[in-house]
Amino acid sequence: MPNAVKKMSENYKSVTRKMTDVLKLNPSALERERSALSGFEAILDRHHIVADRTKSKEADLFRFLRTQILQSMAKNHFKTLAVSSPRYGDGKTTIASNLAVSIAQDLKQTVLLVDLDLRKPSLSEYLGIRPTFGLTDYLAKKASVKDCLVHLPFDRITVFPAGKPIDHSSETLGSPQMQKLASELKERYEDRLIIYDMPPLLEQDDPLVFLPHVDAFLMVVREGVTTVDEVKRALDILQSAKVVGVVLNAV
Repeated sequence: MPNAVKKMSENYKSVTRKMTDVLKLNPSALERERSALSGFEAILDRHHIVADRTKSKEADLFRFLRTQILQSMAKNHFKTLAVSSPRYGDGKTTIASNLAVSIAQDLKQTVLLVDLDLRKPSLSEYLGIRPTFGLTDYLAKKASVKDCLVHLPFDRITVFPAGKPIDHSSETLGSPQMQKLASELKERYEDRLIIYDMPPLLEQDDPLVFLPHVDAFLMVVREGVTTVDEVKRALDILQSAKVVGVVLNAV
């Protein structure tokens, strides 16, 4: 693909506002370690959720990203961050999950990770959880917020899964009930950062609908797959947003 995004290329840098980091995970190295893992850890490993590791170059990259994001958020008094990508398959859920886990390692922070990809939710699978209820159940008045929240085997991180997939996702995200929930989640805890795993920017209008409810935006692009044109189009959609960075995912 001749116009695919290349790592640190001049074309890439010319269309992005800021290069946050290059996250180059090594799947073959992870595969060699997998035999020593079981259960929950093995599920995280399968989806490249590595930010909880103490001795890992990949985890160090996410700590570096965490520091940059937290500094930017604190400077601007931001509490909510949306993570998305131009297309499915760019690694947005992997980056959002790792960032949330890494931030939760900070003793001063708590994190709520919310799956807002209501048509194709994948956060529960990536994190190895099987929730009874999720966001779509809450919005359908079948469950309370407390019923939906899932606590991971890590301190200071909670997950709000999407629930059952729905087709009318943009209408749901734009509903008064969702707007009220977004405000309540933002104001409930002073030390909590909310990370929204959003649908891709070029696949549906959900991110644009929900954009007024997020303080900052982190975009994920995939090396050798995402094209320069796709990056430009995605950033055009985010013209009114505070883009805190673009992550080049090398997996």
